[in-house]
Amino acid sequence: MTNEPHQDPPTARRRETRGRLLDAAIEVFAEAGVQGASVEQICARAGFSRGAFYSNFSTKEQLFLAVLEREFDRRIEEVESTIAELTPALQRLQGEIDAEQAAEYITRFIAVEQGDAHWIILENEFALLAMRDPDIAPGYLALLDRATASLAELVETAIAAAGRRFIFPADRTTEIINGMCERAARVSALEGEQHPRGIVALPHQIGELLFAVTEPLSPR
Repeated sequence: MTNEPHQDPPTARRRETRGRLLDAAIEVFAEAGVQGASVEQICARAGFSRGAFYSNFSTKEQLFLAVLEREFDRRIEEVESTIAELTPALQRLQGEIDAEQAAEYITRFIAVEQGDAHWIILENEFALLAMRDPDIAPGYLALLDRATASLAELVETAIAAAGRRFIFPADRTTEIINGMCERAARVSALEGEQHPRGIVALPHQIGELLFAVTEPLSPR
């Protein structure tokens, strides 16, 4: 039997160091861009030496994936919390939900899902970096797949609470919704949130889509 080396869980101090590096990375990435940001800049912003950086991350690219993972996990947790909060109200409707009501509920989820303008820019930079670097691409795609699967499960939970079920795969629907959100976010970043093709239009657009790909759990 082969004995694998034991790895102790990270200490509170190590977790704090890692968190500060991630926070600093987001700020520096926003100011200098992902490609323009350097390890030295990130360390200086966090108040650490290069040694602290390399005891937590092997490369800037590994840090980049950790930043994304933390952000995606945060969004999943917030969506999950929002669903738990809205579920009693959805259940009281007993499946009698219309497009206008759906848009009102979806507005809550859009607020959770959308970051500010600098985060939208960073997400696009991260995607470009992954497409250009074959070493990063597998980890990036795996992270996207995990985030999509988690969101699809939560969307399915919300739809069931509203008294409906999918007649089109939930994961593919979630991918379509993600694409809609990304496009609207880009338009809003360029033209402002009130642009008719920006974030303001998403609740009704997503509501129309969800009514098209779901049906009532019980025939009316």
